[in-house]
Amino acid sequence: MKLTEFGKVIRKARLDANTTLLDMANELGVSSPYLSGLETGRKKITDEWVLKIQNYFNKKGLALNNLAQIADVSNKTVSLEGLTPAHQMLIAGFARTTPDDATIMKLQALLEAGNPKKG
Repeated sequence: MKLTEFGKVIRKARLDANTTLLDMANELGVSSPYLSGLETGRKKITDEWVLKIQNYFNKKGLALNNLAQIADVSNKTVSLEGLTPAHQMLIAGFARTTPDDATIMKLQALLEAGNPKKG
């Protein structure tokens, strides 16, 4: 089965950390088929798993940037839970637009500049 974007990032991180799927699964306390399912999209990637995987690679000296967003893309969903109604409407409205690449790059720069959780 084809890897999701999340799976591609995780596989590259495993190669960079010189670890196998089986070793990673054992350390995280799951089966290798379960971990493979996260990488191929057969399993939904929860926020809990994003955090576990980030911590796993942090211990190996690797920082995985934007892993939560990559998981959202691989899951093909973005949770609106806990967001204000205005924030929810902004996300829903944006999801229904088709901006060109230049506009997307400008919006991404604005989001990065205004994100207090970054840096």
